[in-house]
Amino acid sequence: MVFYQKFMKGEVLNKMRRIKGWSYSEEKRLLDNYNVLTIKELKNLFPERSIESINNKIKRLKKSGKIKNGKLSETIQRSYFQRKKEI
Repeated sequence: MVFYQKFMKGEVLNKMRRIKGWSYSEEKRLLDNYNVLTIKELKNLFPERSIESINNKIKRLKKSGKIKNGKLSETIQRSYFQRKKEI
């Protein structure tokens, strides 16, 4: 019963996976490059981060108001091109 309660609270889950916060320099690099790089290019910029982690950080930065503008049209076109190569 005790194990189940700890598992449900996330205590066991947190020990299983590595939780790494974003440093100030990483956040600044993401803010500087968000609107000019696609998500795949951002993944190359942050090789230790998953695409999901990068997307979640972008969502949090948008919610906090640190990211106000969207992607540049050239970046959007490049993203579509990168997706076509996968299919």
